[in-house]
Amino acid sequence: MQNYTTNKIMEGFYSIEEGFVRCFLIEGHKEALLVDTGVGSGDLKKYVEEITKLPVTVIFTHADGDHTANAARFERRLMHPCEFDYYRSRNEKAVSMEPLWEGDIIDFGSYRFEVILIPGHTPGSIALLEREKRFLIGGDSIQIGSIFMFGNGRNFEAYRASMKKLQGRLKEFDTVYASHNVLSVEADTINTLYTAAGKVMENKVSGRPEERFDGKVKCYETDGVSFYAV
Repeated sequence: MQNYTTNKIMEGFYSIEEGFVRCFLIEGHKEALLVDTGVGSGDLKKYVEEITKLPVTVIFTHADGDHTANAARFERRLMHPCEFDYYRSRNEKAVSMEPLWEGDIIDFGSYRFEVILIPGHTPGSIALLEREKRFLIGGDSIQIGSIFMFGNGRNFEAYRASMKKLQGRLKEFDTVYASHNVLSVEADTINTLYTAAGKVMENKVSGRPEERFDGKVKCYETDGVSFYAV
């Protein structure tokens, strides 16, 4: 399974690294939770089964292809309904999803997550808050690497509103685990992202054309974070 490597973050909580993207595996008392399924470079289901023998439920932070490629390999899959159309539009072999709602509690005994809807990067992006252990799983929306904010479904106004929403809950967690770039960032990164997004929206930051997108997309860097946008 050379496509994957595992990092133990704390007891029963692992990151599964797959090149430029990562998933998270959480073991409860009787079930396990897999957050996202990666880009599909290997048999993730088989790899997960080598780590845990518990039945696995998958929750998707959002529907970008580098998070959903192995979805069909798992039996129980949950996603916020605001993401359903986006997911089907980007996947010729889309599989059915169960709805996951704002405020839902995912309780696995040793871990208990609250679902928080944070649209912007995609319409149905979510974060998962573990209040007792004081961490948040933030998907692509909270990181120090470049956040994709161009194309259908991306919306800077919604993104900034989501960061404002999370600012109101900063006393509930200390660490955010990200799907890309460095594994964890401090909760205060949300303040930085809120401010930086505002600067981009107000044209206070100059963008650098990105060759990987034929120069049509620019990278906007400020305050130690960055966004890809037109």
